[in-house]
Amino acid sequence: MNLFWNAGERRLRVVWRLALQAALMVALAAIPILAIAEPLTALHRRGLFLAGYDHDAYDRVVNMIVGPFLTAAVIASVIVARRRLDHRPVADLGVRVDRRWWTGLALGLAVGTSVMTAVFVVEYAFGWVVPAGTLVQNAAAPLGLAVAFSAVKALCVGHYEEFVSRGYHLDNIGVLLSSLIFALLHVFNDNASALSTFGLFMNALFFAAAVKVTGRLSTAIGAHVAWNLVQGAVLGFPVSGDKEGASLIGIVQRGPAFLTGGAFGPEAGLVGVAASLLGIALLLVWGRWRQRYEPPTTS
Repeated sequence: MNLFWNAGERRLRVVWRLALQAALMVALAAIPILAIAEPLTALHRRGLFLAGYDHDAYDRVVNMIVGPFLTAAVIASVIVARRRLDHRPVADLGVRVDRRWWTGLALGLAVGTSVMTAVFVVEYAFGWVVPAGTLVQNAAAPLGLAVAFSAVKALCVGHYEEFVSRGYHLDNIGVLLSSLIFALLHVFNDNASALSTFGLFMNALFFAAAVKVTGRLSTAIGAHVAWNLVQGAVLGFPVSGDKEGASLIGIVQRGPAFLTGGAFGPEAGLVGVAASLLGIALLLVWGRWRQRYEPPTTS
């Protein structure tokens, strides 16, 4: 057996395709960092760009500028790898911008918002989370900048992580392996633990179900964006170990960390795991409803 080439499929074996896509992703993502972030930082140090901003505020502005370009670079790496390495259509990854793309996106946003709101309601009912004001700042950056940064970050992360994990990885190595890789990519986050890795694995299964049920990557993107944005910028929870600079609701986290996730956020707690399972259940219910009441389609 040739370890590099699959003669039957007339393409490289999957491990090499994954490695080359990752290498291409890193190379393309480096371009906006070197071409935009580094020159702007040099100007900032000389007092020629955002001279009045401190380090924290400046970093947020630059990341908001570079983030969309970096996201485009990651998506481009998936498209190139799909066409040139997989020799398969990009549309087979669930990337087909049609009516179902937009309905899938709306569904993902709705389900992601619902399950994260359910986390807050459950923890509030048991006294594990206590509201502590509204429009709360958790960083020195101005409130408007902190909110804008959280929104841009959620949009960028929701897109580039889904194109890689639920797009390229899911199609090439299946639900379980792609979900495991997604969870392991977060093991170096602040306050990560074995339970947070398990919780992110379950979270990945939720996002994978979004693609499998609807046939559109946009559903997973919507669910991911809503999960992160509502979790951090709206409800004040940490997002995978990262506390947002501002949130609509400020909270005091109480209760056992194995249930709430503690400083890592709901993904590291059993309540968060239950939220992922609830998300899967809601998607399956919607999928059955669609099969029963929507007219059949050819896509």
